[in-house]
Amino acid sequence: MRFRPMISVVLLAAYLPACTAYHQTDESVVQLTAPPKPVERVRVTTVDGTRVQIWGPRVQGDSLLGMNAAPGKETGRVALALASVRSVEVQKVDALKTIGGVLVVSTVIGLFFSLAFHDTCVGYCP
Repeated sequence: MRFRPMISVVLLAAYLPACTAYHQTDESVVQLTAPPKPVERVRVTTVDGTRVQIWGPRVQGDSLLGMNAAPGKETGRVALALASVRSVEVQKVDALKTIGGVLVVSTVIGLFFSLAFHDTCVGYCP
């Protein structure tokens, strides 16, 4: 019996990130980016309907500044006038999707283990 594949599946399941989704917020960009806990990224919809994801958002004067890609990836700077921002969304954990994902992965792992061990004899084997 090879346990390495099973251990890999269990470890992979343990590292599954929670399901997240963007949710519109009533907080202003200034509040979201202020210390002590500024948000890591936001999705902004401008008045013309364009959606922009901004990593490391910060407000400077009358502008929203940040990067257009995650840290460590090829990035470019983003600058938007605060007056052009129609709505702001922040990423939050979606509990229902997370629970559903955990149940699906647990079921698959359970089926895998039951199929892997269905021939295994415990105790007395005639």
